[in-house]
Amino acid sequence: MPGQTRRRPAFPLETLDRWERFMLAGEHTGFLHRHLEDGTLTVRTAFQPTGQQRAQNPSLPERFLSQCRVGLTDDGATWRWLDYEDSQTSQRVHVDRRRAGIDEDVVPSYAEPLLAAPVARRGEPVEFLRFEESSPLHGPRRIVPARLRPVADTPPAGVGLEAATMTRVETVSEGQVLCAHVLADDRMLASDWGAGAVTVPVEGRRDALAGLAQDLATFADLPRG
Repeated sequence: MPGQTRRRPAFPLETLDRWERFMLAGEHTGFLHRHLEDGTLTVRTAFQPTGQQRAQNPSLPERFLSQCRVGLTDDGATWRWLDYEDSQTSQRVHVDRRRAGIDEDVVPSYAEPLLAAPVARRGEPVEFLRFEESSPLHGPRRIVPARLRPVADTPPAGVGLEAATMTRVETVSEGQVLCAHVLADDRMLASDWGAGAVTVPVEGRRDALAGLAQDLATFADLPRG
């Protein structure tokens, strides 16, 4: 029935290599690279706010780099392990899901965008528990109730015929919209991460890294693993 909440879909396992521009307040300041192959998802995020942006918002880091890797099961029903690290700390999180006693329905936040297209296709919200990978670096592990909900969306200028099939899939937790993904016919058009941060898929590495500092490009090219 329309509007009912269902169990979350399985993670798609098709090979994925998507580069995105990271936009902060409308300016290209970084990249997001999402790579899925042989059941391992690797997500790298890097951005470097401008001096003016940091002057206006002192809470912004001078530079931020992160990598999350998630090992999915062969059927995509759940995940087996994950590791996470970022430039804010010298520590690294590694979690074996079973050993940690984490239920198979828990979704790592960095794997969550893989579910946006299946949820948009179903047209129905799903509820799950959301694991915030960076939380063990700052205190107790956070696993909180969340919902993915599809919402009909208005296309941006120039999208044209995609209007009829455009869907916005929002992640809602603890009464807040944490992020939202806009899709058309299963194709990701943009992701809104809040606080003026938006990522937009581009043709490839060159477009995602154009004009960025060399250290961000170096990070993008590091071997996965």
